[in-house]
Amino acid sequence: MTEPDTKSHSVKTEKKVLANFSIALKRIGAYVSAAVLDFRRSPLTMFFTVAYPIILILLFGAIFSDTNASFTSYELYIQSEGDEGFLVQPTPPVFLNFTNTLITTISEIQTNDSQPLFDVKYIPLKDEQNKAIDPGTYLEEVEGYICLLIPENFTQKVLFNYPVDLRIILDRNSQSASISLSIINSIVYNFNLAVNNSQTNLGMETFDIYLEEEIEYFEFLIPGIIGIAIMNNAVLGTINRYSYFKKFGFFRKLSTTPMKKKDIVLGETAWQLIQGIISIIAIIFIAWLAFKLPQGDFGWIVRVLDWKIIPVAIAGVMCFTGLGMIGARIVNNPDAGTAVGNFISFPMMFLSGAFFDVSGVPVINVISKMLPLTYMVDALRASMITNNVAIAWLNIGISLAFGVGLLMIGILLTKLSER
Repeated sequence: MTEPDTKSHSVKTEKKVLANFSIALKRIGAYVSAAVLDFRRSPLTMFFTVAYPIILILLFGAIFSDTNASFTSYELYIQSEGDEGFLVQPTPPVFLNFTNTLITTISEIQTNDSQPLFDVKYIPLKDEQNKAIDPGTYLEEVEGYICLLIPENFTQKVLFNYPVDLRIILDRNSQSASISLSIINSIVYNFNLAVNNSQTNLGMETFDIYLEEEIEYFEFLIPGIIGIAIMNNAVLGTINRYSYFKKFGFFRKLSTTPMKKKDIVLGETAWQLIQGIISIIAIIFIAWLAFKLPQGDFGWIVRVLDWKIIPVAIAGVMCFTGLGMIGARIVNNPDAGTAVGNFISFPMMFLSGAFFDVSGVPVINVISKMLPLTYMVDALRASMITNNVAIAWLNIGISLAFGVGLLMIGILLTKLSER
C-alpha cells in the first residue's frame, strides 16, 4: 500500500472512531435526558433524592453535633432509708450525717460551665397506699437509668459496722448511666479517703435495672430486632403490593367483584401477622442457637416466649400495615415504594430505642415518644426480658391505640375504584 493510501486509511479510521464515539455520546445523552425528564415528572422521586438526605443531616446533626447546646444534667434517682446520724463528742461536739453529706456532695458537683452535673430526684420509701416502693420497678416506670440506694442509719454503719455497700441500680445499656456510675465511684473513693485514710469503709454493689440482674446486650437487642422485622415487613410489603396493584389496575378490577375494601385490608393485615409470627419464631430460635445454647442455657427460649408477644405483634401489624397503606396512597410508581417505605421505617429503627437505650439523650428521647415502634419494642422487652407486667400492658395499650388509629386512616385512604 502506497503512502497516500496509508494516510487515507488512517484518516478514515479516525473519522469512524470519532463518529462511533459521537453516536455513543448522543445515546448516553438521550438516556440521561429521558431520565431527567422522568425525574422532573416525579415530585416524589425529587423529594427523596434531595429532601430525604437533608432531613437526615439536619436531624442527626442537631442531635449529635451541636457542641453549643446547653448541657443537660444526668438524672440520678436516690432512695434513702433514713439516717439518725451520730454525735461525736470532741470539744465542741460534732454531729455527723453521712447521708446528707453524700447527697449534698453529689448535688453540688458542677460542670466547667457552672451547671449542676446531676439532676437529683428522690424515690419515696412508700406509696400513697403505704406499700413499699421497689426502686428498680420505679426506675423502669419513670424511664430512669440510674438510682442510688442509701441504707438505713448509713452514718453509724460506716463508722462502726463497715464495710457497708451502697446499692446502685442502673441500665447497663445506657451511656449516661455508665458515665454517672464512674462519677459516683470517684465520689465513693474520695469519701473513703476522707473518712479513714483510704480504708474501705464504703463500697458499691451494682445491679441491672432489669429485675436487678445482669442481662446481656443481645437480650436487650432481641425485642428491638423483632419490632424492626415486623415494621419492615408490614410497611415495605404493603406499600409495594398496594402500589403495584394500583399501577396495573388490580384495585379497579377488584371493585367490580364481590370483594369489599375491608376484605382486602383484613387479608393484608392477616398476611402481615403471619409474616410477623414467622419472624418472631425465627429470630428467637436463631438467638437461642447462637448465644444461649453454647452456654448450656437450654431454658432461655422457654423463658422469653411470653403469651403477651401475640397482642404486641397484632398491635404492631395493625400500626405498620396502616402506615404502609398511607405510604402507598402517595406512591404512583412501584419503584418508588421502597424509597417511601425506607423513609417511614429508617428513622424509627434508630430513634425508638431498638438498638440502644435513648432515655439519656434528651432530644432523641422526646422524638422516640412520638414513634409507634418505641412502644412496641418497650412492650416486647417488658414481656420477654424484664417480666414487668404493668409496663408491658401500658405499652401494649399505647401500641393498640396507634394501630387502630393508623389502620383506620389507611382504610379511609385506600380506594378501589380509582382510574
